[in-house]
Amino acid sequence: MVQQLFTQGSLFDLQTVIDYGQSVINVAQELAKVLIDNRPLSTKTVQAQMNRHFHGTAAKGAWQWKDAYEAVEVAQILYLRQKGYKLLLESPLTVSKSWRKFISM
Repeated sequence: MVQQLFTQGSLFDLQTVIDYGQSVINVAQELAKVLIDNRPLSTKTVQAQMNRHFHGTAAKGAWQWKDAYEAVEVAQILYLRQKGYKLLLESPLTVSKSWRKFISM
């Protein structure tokens, strides 16, 4: 369904926009699970989730890497919503170490 965006070329088709947004959120939720488990995000992981939820590959035009970057940004927000408040309860040194570890992922 997401491929319709490229074949129709219209952002005014509401269903296409909704499908795209839902696909990004689905990918982000899967990537957030990886972050919450303190595992690094690899391009292979991101690509596999994008292929799964966009029903095709980037090479075939089902999605673009800019879409993947959006999904990663949403995943980071989901991660912070789940774990971010706990960091505020820690000492500043612990928070600093956690942020460095998170950024290096």
